[in-house]
Amino acid sequence: MRKENIKYKALTAIRYLGDGFFYPFFALYLVSRGLLEARIGFILSISPLLAILMNPIYAKICNKIKKTRITLGIISILEGLMILLIGFSSNFYFITVLAIFMAIFGACHYGLMDSLLAIYSDNSKQNYSGFRLYGSGAYIIATAASGYICKLVSYQVAFGISFGLFVISGILYLVLKDINIEEEQDITKKDSVDYKVVLSNKRFVFFMFFYGLMLALIFTNNNFFGTYLETRGVDSDGYGLVFSYFVAVELVVLLVLNKIKKKTSPYVLLIISAISLVIRLLVCYLYAPVWLVIVSSGLRGIGYGIILHVSYQYVIDLVGEDKATKGIMLCTLVYSILLFAFNNINGNLIEAYGYKNYYLINLIASIVLLIYSALIPFFNKKKIDDRIDE
Repeated sequence: MRKENIKYKALTAIRYLGDGFFYPFFALYLVSRGLLEARIGFILSISPLLAILMNPIYAKICNKIKKTRITLGIISILEGLMILLIGFSSNFYFITVLAIFMAIFGACHYGLMDSLLAIYSDNSKQNYSGFRLYGSGAYIIATAASGYICKLVSYQVAFGISFGLFVISGILYLVLKDINIEEEQDITKKDSVDYKVVLSNKRFVFFMFFYGLMLALIFTNNNFFGTYLETRGVDSDGYGLVFSYFVAVELVVLLVLNKIKKKTSPYVLLIISAISLVIRLLVCYLYAPVWLVIVSSGLRGIGYGIILHVSYQYVIDLVGEDKATKGIMLCTLVYSILLFAFNNINGNLIEAYGYKNYYLINLIASIVLLIYSALIPFFNKKKIDDRIDE
């Protein structure tokens, strides 16, 4: 068990290390190629759109844990190859084609990876966040290093490092041992359970929409945060340090929550995550001094850290371990639909009306989310162990 724990921790760290060398700087790379916000928003929306289309396909393919990890291993390597090629591309249409293939291989990756980690941690009587914090730690290193490499060397070198790390993570997926759980032997039958059965759980559906809107708002604002800071005089190296900072906050949150475990109500934590998003967007909307904008970006780490700690175990508690992959994939689907819409809307909004109006609209959306989060405890009056029927 200890050896396998090390594999999962190494996998999580290396995968997120590779991610941190590319994805936080993708929008800035597109800016360096002369693309405007509308086209950037379109390219960034490809991944959530493909996630919508690929979600049912991956859910069908990954009907067993063994198939899930093998699939993740293969698509990690292919996603890394697309990242490498993007680094040597400057044509909008060619980048778009590569982004499509990159999304085919990577858009559903974290939903599948999270379900694998959640099932393993639940089966081994450990906390999911205990593994996920290794990803956050790796992200701190990657974003800080990649920001300097992008500015002082080149984007191509940073993206090449990302490719190498994705290949290593793909290999690690392939050498993981199968998770021996009782449900695994009957998982083919359980996979035939219609999504309608999962969606009949009203408490899950209520949480699913909160999860989707929360993550969509977090990530659409992440996507344009680097370009926003650039307009305020912060280059890629500075942005890399800012990104490392709020991921460091995320890591601290995960460590603290992992320590206290179930002593704090998940409902209270979800409300705190929504409040952190509102405050962060308010500071940006008010065009506060750059130092305050940077400091407040740490609230992203608080909000996202809470979501990571609460969400996946919460889904397992709601729908059961045997339906966890379906539940998490549905949450990812809702998130992808909303992120696709937000990336396109926000890109055009920024180009047409500037960042002021962009942040105003996102602030209003976050306030709606806060109100929604306050309703979760009232909607979950039944005991959480009252799962959906087989």
